[in-house]
Amino acid sequence: MAVTSCDVAIVGAGLGGCFLALLLGRSGRHVVVVEQGPSVPTAGADFVKRPGMQVLARHGLVSLVERHALKRDIVRYYHDGEPIQECRYPDGFLIRPYRELVEVIYSSCAMQGVEFWFDSQIDHLARDGDRVEHLSLADGRELQANVVIGADGTRSAVRQALGIEKESTSYPHLLRVATVPLTASVAQLNRLYFNSDGWFSYLYPVNHDQARVFVGLPADADREVFGAGAPALLDALGGLVTDNADAYTVLGSASWQSIPIAALRVAAYHKGNAALLGSAAFATHPMTGMGMSYTLHDAEILAEIICAAEGDQDLLDKMLETGYEPRRHRHGELIDYGDALSGTFHDRTSYLRAFRQDLHVFGDTEPIGEEFVKVMG
Repeated sequence: MAVTSCDVAIVGAGLGGCFLALLLGRSGRHVVVVEQGPSVPTAGADFVKRPGMQVLARHGLVSLVERHALKRDIVRYYHDGEPIQECRYPDGFLIRPYRELVEVIYSSCAMQGVEFWFDSQIDHLARDGDRVEHLSLADGRELQANVVIGADGTRSAVRQALGIEKESTSYPHLLRVATVPLTASVAQLNRLYFNSDGWFSYLYPVNHDQARVFVGLPADADREVFGAGAPALLDALGGLVTDNADAYTVLGSASWQSIPIAALRVAAYHKGNAALLGSAAFATHPMTGMGMSYTLHDAEILAEIICAAEGDQDLLDKMLETGYEPRRHRHGELIDYGDALSGTFHDRTSYLRAFRQDLHVFGDTEPIGEEFVKVMG
């Protein structure tokens, strides 16, 4: 088969990959996005917080994302059924189903001439030293690119082909999620619950008709609770979830999915003309709520570097080293914070001590010096 040439090849059509493709397409680069699935991915976080909103604003996308999104500015936290604090977001944060978020960016890419190759599996990355020469696909096609971006998730084929080592840390609890009809209490306020037995639950709306319910529980309790059906689950949640009594009317028929959660760190974010983006580079505990916003900022940085290098491979390598690798420090701080939250939520005092307003509310933007966490009780 013929070889296709492009300026940038992006492996993975999630939010980070699509957003980077859009920025590069706007700058006149020929971009090809390779996605193993039949369409853009459906699984991912539903939140865009302050850092991500600021990135979207800089590129004129906030109105598109906000159009069908919900905006919230308070999350109330409970421990053993009692409210312990409220976290206030001065600019609010957006809630929109992940697939819808990605599709907004994906649709914008079409106007910039970005090519998407769906149902396309990477078979091999041919390298000359640190430089990726071309990508071979399972269907026989080949793709030559000046720059290669691995935005292909925690099991990144690009990262493996580059030989970049990863370090994964599993958490001692499992996460279940269900999408259910929206009830009045969930529509009113986002509530996050913990208890002394190591359980947590988060309830929030995703649109005007539906809500997400997350339940995290010790791994050794998962089979006993979810294997026994709705009565066992509702009984277990009875002492955990308060102020959401109407949610029990819809949880009985819910269909629960299991979501593996783990932290991920890698030894490097780039090698030669290739770089990693999103969960191919880092993953943090979902309690931080910042992973997607950080990824949008990372994509913005990568786009600036790729455009500034203007095809000069030596300059690209140097700029990735000085301008992108330092993001590992920011991500590492967020991962450590997620570890602290997940290790203390069973204990009220320890959790409140671990909670950091600067990371939880502002992320990698500068705090504005006001107090936005109200401790209750």
